Amino acid sequence: MIALHEDRRNELISRGRRGEKEKGDGKNRYEKRVNSHVASTVKEFNQIDMESLFKYSILTVNVPVQGETDNYLVRIKFGGFLDELHNQIRQIGKFELRTVVKALTNSFDRDDVYISCSCPDWKYRMGFWASMSKITSSAPENRPSKITNPHNALGPGCKHVMLVLSNNKWVMKVASTIFNYVNYMEKNRKQQYADIIYPAIYDKKYIEPVQLSIDDKDTLDNDTELIDTANIQGRTRGQFKPGNPYRYQRKPGPGIGQIPIQGEE
Repeated sequence: MIALHEDRRNELISRGRRGEKEKGDGKNRYEKRVNSHVASTVKEFNQIDMESLFKYSILTVNVPVQGETDNYLVRIKFGGFLDELHNQIRQIGKFELRTVVKALTNSFDRDDVYISCSCPDWKYRMGFWASMSKITSSAPENRPSKITNPHNALGPGCKHVMLVLSNNKWVMKVASTIFNYVNYMEKNRKQQYADIIYPAIYDKKYIEPVQLSIDDKDTLDNDTELIDTANIQGRTRGQFKPGNPYRYQRKPGPGIGQIPIQGEE
């Protein structure tokens, strides 16, 4: 597996809290993050590198953020997912949504994180220093911020990045997308499921016979249309069946199908 060697989530958040404040309103990027909002539906999280996730244990995902002036994509990248997933499956005994949620949450908290954003603030102020520190999840920015951020005093990320780092509720949406993708591949791309996904999830070979198909290949599809299809199938799977463990339940506290996520608001 490929290992990432960058800054931990908590370290990035701490640096953001210490970032220089703007003269106009006396706030830094961390404090300004509350004016932006992370996407709230599973269908908006359809840009995930499944190939990297199941072959190299690295999650790379674009997190949509509605900013004050426009919509942006925060790209988050971190490793350690499969090791955490194996631990969760050993504890629970099977692969299910809550194992994916817990594995993602733990690896996001414990592993090193790459960050970037599509906003101008990142491009002209943060991108160069993130590239120099080797913590960028996008293409390196080689143009120094000589005027806009000459001393790297504004913190490690823009307010959109700080929002995504400090609030992990989006992890539930990503976990649902991954869980839907696995179920779709098991039913519709069985050779790829048997050769790549099953061994990655369970840390052992798939031993059942698989019917070969003309569409079979040794890579995973990352296209958004396939992920969208998997999410649609996930929404309809057992939707009206009594006892469906994945249905939403309005109850105080965690219940069946409800997994609490610990993290900062």
